[in-house]
Amino acid sequence: MLEPWEYKSNDDREIDSLPTYLIFCEDENSEPDYIKYFETPLIKINLIRGQKSMNDNLTRTIKYCLDNNIMKYIDSELTRINNDIIIWSVYDRDKNHQIESYDNIYPSDIEFNTSIEKAEKYNINTAWSNDAFELWILLHFESIDTENFEVKSRDYYYNQLTNIFKNVENPEGNLSKIRELFDTFSYKKDLKSKKNFSNIVIPHIIKQTKQAITRAKKIDEYFNEKNLPLHMRVPSTQIYKLVEELIVVGKKEI
Repeated sequence: MLEPWEYKSNDDREIDSLPTYLIFCEDENSEPDYIKYFETPLIKINLIRGQKSMNDNLTRTIKYCLDNNIMKYIDSELTRINNDIIIWSVYDRDKNHQIESYDNIYPSDIEFNTSIEKAEKYNINTAWSNDAFELWILLHFESIDTENFEVKSRDYYYNQLTNIFKNVENPEGNLSKIRELFDTFSYKKDLKSKKNFSNIVIPHIIKQTKQAITRAKKIDEYFNEKNLPLHMRVPSTQIYKLVEELIVVGKKEI
C-alpha cells in the first residue's frame, strides 16, 4: 500500500481514499502527540517531528515535498503537483527579545513574517504560536488578557500551567506521583516529556477544546482589529485552526 506522499498525481488512485494530513512539527513530543490524538478512521495524520521553527521548518517542509513528488520546479517556479495531501507547518515564534514597537524590528521578526507569507504562497498551512505552543495549552483553562504585558512571555504560560496542575483536585496516577515532589514540580520540567504529556496533559485538556478554540479566536479578532504585523501579535496562536479542521473533517468526538 502506498504511503500518502507516494500517491500518483493521476486519477488511478481510489476515489474514496481518506483525507491525508502531512504535518511538520517543530517539537519531537508535545505538538505531534497532541495532534495525533485527533486522527480518526475518517482521516490519516502523518507527522514529521523535530522540524525546527519558522523558515527552518518551511525549508524542511519544502525539501520533503520535493523529495516525495508533492512539489517540483516547473519553469523554475516551485509548484504543488499533488494537492491531495493537506500540508501543515506547526512551529513557535521563539522570540529572543521583548516586543515593544513596530519601529524596533529584528531579523527574527522578518523571518517569522516571511515564513508565513512563503507558506501561503506554496499552499502550506501554518499553525504558528507566538510565542509558544504552551499558550494553546493554557487557553484550555483560562482566557488571556492581551493588554497585559506579562502574558507576552512564555514564562507566564509555564508558571500558570504549573499552578493549574499543582491544584488539580484529587489527582490520580502519574500526576499524583509527580505532585508529591511539590517544591520541585513544574509544568516545563515534569509535564513536557512524551510520557507525561500524553498520559497527564492531554486527558486534562481535551474536554475543554471548544473553550480553547473560542478563546484563541477572540485573541485573533483583537489583533485583526488592530491590524498589527504578525510578529507583534503576542500572545497569539493559530493551533486552533488546525485542531478545528481536524475535528470537523475527522468527526472527532470531544
